[in-house]
Amino acid sequence: MQQKEWEILSELRKNAKTSLASISEKIKMPVSTVYDKINKMQKSNLITKNVALVNYSKLGYNHHHNFLIKVNHSEKKDLSIFLKESKCVNSLFETNGNFDFIVEIIHKNIKDYLNFADKLKESFNIMDMQELQVIDELKKEDFLVLEENEVK
Repeated sequence: MQQKEWEILSELRKNAKTSLASISEKIKMPVSTVYDKINKMQKSNLITKNVALVNYSKLGYNHHHNFLIKVNHSEKKDLSIFLKESKCVNSLFETNGNFDFIVEIIHKNIKDYLNFADKLKESFNIMDMQELQVIDELKKEDFLVLEENEVK
């Protein structure tokens, strides 16, 4: 990627709603070129999604947990499908090592959380599971896009 493309990505990471004119002005590139480069990034799946980061506690969703889950290999695919389809799952990652999945879940209250955890444990042969309650979100979606060789 060229330097200007890295700069466009950096601006979009700061705020995906930033206007093309604003990006154009900041990186000293014509608006039409910025537009073309962003379209190219979207078509190549370099940019896969534009989302809003939500403060769930302000909406009354105060139970934020992460699970580390190890399941019997024969149930891994079914568990993956179950987790992908669960409305309370905010993020899901398949991992290697001691656990198969990292699962971020969000619930309004402890009762909803416990119901989900019970259903998970009843439905699958969980070999190992660690539950971590998120106390405070200190940093999220803030990876700074840098050129490959640039270190800060």
